[in-house]
Amino acid sequence: MPPRPKTLILPTTIHPSPEQIHDLQSMWSAVLTAQHAVTAFLHHRAAGGTATLLAVASSPSQPITASTAHLQLPTLAQLEAEFRVARDALGWSATVPASALRWMLAATLREWRAGGGAPALPRPWPRTRPPHLQLDHAVQLRDDVTLEIAGVGRELAVSADLFLPHTYWRALLRHQHRRNEAHRAHLERLEARWLDQADATAAAELFARRARSARRGTLPDPGREVAGAPIARERVAIRHVDGDGLPPRWIAEWAFGTSELALRKWIHDDVLGLDLGYRHPFAAVSSHHTILVPRPFHGEFRPPALTDRRPWVGRLELARARALHRRSLFLRLLPIYEAQLELALNHRVVALEAMAWAGFARRHLAFADYAQAVGLTNWVEWLGELAPQHGVQVLTVPPEYTSRTCSRCGHIGKRPRSGRPFHCAQCGHVKAADVNAAAVIRARGQRLLGTR
Repeated sequence: MPPRPKTLILPTTIHPSPEQIHDLQSMWSAVLTAQHAVTAFLHHRAAGGTATLLAVASSPSQPITASTAHLQLPTLAQLEAEFRVARDALGWSATVPASALRWMLAATLREWRAGGGAPALPRPWPRTRPPHLQLDHAVQLRDDVTLEIAGVGRELAVSADLFLPHTYWRALLRHQHRRNEAHRAHLERLEARWLDQADATAAAELFARRARSARRGTLPDPGREVAGAPIARERVAIRHVDGDGLPPRWIAEWAFGTSELALRKWIHDDVLGLDLGYRHPFAAVSSHHTILVPRPFHGEFRPPALTDRRPWVGRLELARARALHRRSLFLRLLPIYEAQLELALNHRVVALEAMAWAGFARRHLAFADYAQAVGLTNWVEWLGELAPQHGVQVLTVPPEYTSRTCSRCGHIGKRPRSGRPFHCAQCGHVKAADVNAAAVIRARGQRLLGTR
């Protein structure tokens, strides 16, 4: 029996306009309204009621009960049948893709089942809950820096930093190429019905679909599919993320299926210490490796000001230019990212600093902005998602004084100036500053494991 594919979730940052953010939040508000109705319906049934979900949703005063005396949860299929009637009658599907509503139903039912009949039944989701829209096939690639999200603004096009490992990016391209082929075949069938059968409905649908797809760009060739390569799933979530120290942002989460055969296990029974930085994206230290990787470009990571702004340079053109600027930086770094990811996944344990992203902003340092612009924060997320699949443990160690601590004697001294080596005033140890920091991080990881 072939091994069962594992599902991996990899996020990428998107940059919706203010109008598009309004549309996404309106979608989420509609999802929450529907979820409140579903929760009221389940409370009603738990109290012994027999009303339909439509009846409950049409009566805002329906009481929420904590009783579990009559709690007999419906199956997901039964709840979906009830929900479809209410959805169509109340117009919830007019602004929200069906996949987002199906996800909400399944998530709500999971919460109720997880309660196991506890005295306190689940309450409706709070209005402050961060948006999570499971949009699936409503999200498509226009080109390598643009997504098309159905229902989001008149333009539909959303600027995106599609920073993914090479094999996963190729899987996403192959998936979109298959969708495009299916779309072209459907257009050909509509054209045949219009021209051969005088089908006015087909002509109208054909015209509308051609109008919607007129601005789609050209996607790169994904190349030949290799055995064991990841497969992009028809699962895409759009979420709002806040509270991790980085600026609040919108992300697209992509699901991939990967064969267990392609996820080989680590080969070095050792701790790898990693220091991430600006001048050197990676410094790595283990028993057998000491690596210092310089930044492979010298230009500024922020796009320059547009001094000659012609009338045709509008919001969409500027957003696209910024996204292409960031993608150029990412592609220059991608070979380094993939080499360091392979190195990390070859070790049983990887130790990283707990990145205090907010602290960089407080100290007026641009490292957090840089890390987002060039995809370094994405690399950290790749490692976090892929490491468990390879049997690799990722440890986050306290970040205090890693750049001031001597990796030989442990003395805490002065932080070396940018570009200067670390020099210990206590024992005289001299080392490249980032390599010294990586060794300190590794030692802290070993202490957490109890191996030092």
